[in-house]
Amino acid sequence: MDALRKQLDVLMGANRNGDVEEVTRKYFDRDVCRLYLSGLCPHDLFQLTEAKAKGLDNYDRDLEDNIDRLIVECDRKIERALRRLDEEDAKAAIAISVSEVTQVMTEP
Repeated sequence: MDALRKQLDVLMGANRNGDVEEVTRKYFDRDVCRLYLSGLCPHDLFQLTEAKAKGLDNYDRDLEDNIDRLIVECDRKIERALRRLDEEDAKAAIAISVSEVTQVMTEP
C-alpha cells in the first residue's frame, strides 16, 4: 500500500488529496541541495543508493571538491594535448629539415 502511495505521489504530487501542505523553498534555504542547483548532484547519478547523514554546512565544501576534481581533470587533458602538439611539432620540424636536405642534394 505504501508503494502505491509513493507512486501516486510521484505521478500526481504529494498534495493530490489536498491534505498535505505545500512547502515553498527558496534556492538559498539551508535544506536545498546546492550541488543539484549547480548541476553536479550525485543523487542524480546514484539514485538507488542512500546518502550518509552529513552536516548542513558541507554543501559548499562538496561543491568545491567537485569543481577541484573537474579542474584537475581539465588540466590533465590540456597537458596531454600540449604534449601531443609538441610531439607533432617535433615530427613536422624533422620532416621539414629532411625535405630541405633532399632538395639541396637534388639541385644541380
